[in-house]
Amino acid sequence: MLLKGAFKDSSVFIQLLMFSIVVFIGFLATTFMSAIFLLMKFGFSPEIYQDIQQNLLNYPDLIRNMQFFQVIFMFIFPAIVCAWLFSDNYKNYLKIDTSVPASVIPLTILSVVVAVPFLNFTYIVNQQMVFPEWLSGVEQWMKEMEEANGKILEKMLYVHSAWDLVFNILIVCVLTGIGEEFIFRGVLQNSFGKVLKNPHAVIWTVAIVFSAIHFQFYGFIPRLLLGAYFGYLVYYTKNLWIPALAHFTNNCVSVILAYLYQDTPGGTDEIDALGYGSTWWLAVASLAVFLIFFQKIKKTKN
Repeated sequence: MLLKGAFKDSSVFIQLLMFSIVVFIGFLATTFMSAIFLLMKFGFSPEIYQDIQQNLLNYPDLIRNMQFFQVIFMFIFPAIVCAWLFSDNYKNYLKIDTSVPASVIPLTILSVVVAVPFLNFTYIVNQQMVFPEWLSGVEQWMKEMEEANGKILEKMLYVHSAWDLVFNILIVCVLTGIGEEFIFRGVLQNSFGKVLKNPHAVIWTVAIVFSAIHFQFYGFIPRLLLGAYFGYLVYYTKNLWIPALAHFTNNCVSVILAYLYQDTPGGTDEIDALGYGSTWWLAVASLAVFLIFFQKIKKTKN
């Protein structure tokens, strides 16, 4: 069939080059679909388009739809295309056609939930990191970018209807969980595995890329740890749906908490602080219980 497995024996450089090209095509598709959505919603109105550029936060529905197009065309689409080009069996390449014991599913969900206090601890520690004086400009740029991204996410998660909540869960939890796992633990973990023979080196390298690509330095450490965990999940279970489920669970906790406390200023602050300060012991207990669940999941390794 057309181009099936055409690059399966290519070097990692060629595969990453093809991957970049496909992602760029996905970016163009995202831009095109976003433009179509704007025309359908607002018609040809230069004044509105100028206002959108200057005041994007006033258009949460637009943010949601742009995010929807992005995850479809820049994550899921490139992953499937690259898996097709890089193998004779894209399902086997992505590890989406294998089975796992049913017990792994609740263990995966619980492992992510119990890890929250420990991840909170790493997040707060990460936020307290200070750059050297000669990098103060970079530090300020990162803070401004993180603040801007935070405001966009906050606007996106603030909902006025059950449909908006369902749409957020679809985009942020389901599609993002699947799309990012297809890309990072599917395509990139396979590609880097061609040059880094040590599976631990592959998992942590991809986790670094996964965390860095979000451009949120002050959440780099917890996202790095989550990325590594997702990598180990696919390594031990040989099934990509398991890290996708873990990713879904992690994102879903954030979306649901944001919804429950959206009209309570600082409502999630106490939850975000669990595991730090006077509740430091929760971080220790969280890590201990998480490791117990992880050990049980590891026993499923083929």
